[in-house]
Amino acid sequence: MMVLSDFSRTLFYPKDPNYTGGLNALHKKLHAEYGGEYEILNYFEFNTELLNFYRSLKGIYPVSIFTTDIIQNHPHVRPVLEETFDHIFSANELGVDKKTANAYILVSEKIGAAPPDIVYIDDQDDNLSAATDAGMKAIHFDGDNKKLIGQIRALLSR
Repeated sequence: MMVLSDFSRTLFYPKDPNYTGGLNALHKKLHAEYGGEYEILNYFEFNTELLNFYRSLKGIYPVSIFTTDIIQNHPHVRPVLEETFDHIFSANELGVDKKTANAYILVSEKIGAAPPDIVYIDDQDDNLSAATDAGMKAIHFDGDNKKLIGQIRALLSR
């Protein structure tokens, strides 16, 4: 078994709780306004509880990220992720759409794991449906870390 997690609004959030737009859109706007190495952590924050849980799995279960665009590549973010995750995939870099089963099949091939052996976590229903269509076990993240961690543990222990 292995874990594949979304990034935006799962592991990474805007600091402004009223911001409802896309994280990559905000990142691109801030990048254009302030330059490539703007202080991203002044505007965004990690979900440290979930990140720490993923770190606790390291060496026991492979843990990877499958996200949509580029925010994870920021120079103040990427090193944090590389310490924890075996692979970091971007749908745009792979030329796929996370709303299609083919995207998850491609990622499973790149990881070298069969889709039924992958637990996928995301906050977007369309992405979860596509992952399920590809054969993965999918968990909807609603912001409740404790519930999510319990669900992941239950699936990993099977």
